[in-house]
Amino acid sequence: MDVGYARVSSEKQDLRRQVDELTAAGCDRVVEEKASGKHGAKRPKWEELISADGGQLRPGDRLSVVELSRLGRSTSQLSALLQDLEDRGVGLRILNLGIDTSTPAGKLIFTVVAGVAQMERDLIAERTKSALDAKRRRGERVGGRKPTHTPEQVARAMRLFDTTELTGQEIANAVGMSRSRMYALIAREKVAQEA
Repeated sequence: MDVGYARVSSEKQDLRRQVDELTAAGCDRVVEEKASGKHGAKRPKWEELISADGGQLRPGDRLSVVELSRLGRSTSQLSALLQDLEDRGVGLRILNLGIDTSTPAGKLIFTVVAGVAQMERDLIAERTKSALDAKRRRGERVGGRKPTHTPEQVARAMRLFDTTELTGQEIANAVGMSRSRMYALIAREKVAQEA
């Protein structure tokens, strides 16, 4: 039996394209799931499908997916899955790559493609980290809540303190921020000016 597995990461995404491709590729049955593929995420239909104890795949069956990313994220995760399926006599087919692990060439290509996919994810993470580090070195803000005030609001609050008889609360109301936040920002600005 050829069993297809179609997965999308969120409820808003549509499974129809994957289901159509798996059906057109000759799958006898398609298991559909809307769940994240991240490590540790719950995928109950996937677990039920591949479980060694009472799972739905039997020796001689083949598991088919449209894309490699539907199976897992890391090379080790994919390699463990391939070994488990192989030990159980279940083949794996990845439609968009033309890979069928029931052949020696298919196993080799699967391993190479899984390694390249892992490298691509690692490079993206490395580039992201590098970009964030560069922003930190330039003194740019990285992460956290966006400021709810503008430099103009702080400057206006400072001017009002110096030129009027308004109370702190009245100045805070006039510039549109809380009194405690305004005092903290004025103190920070004065320290910056003295430095």
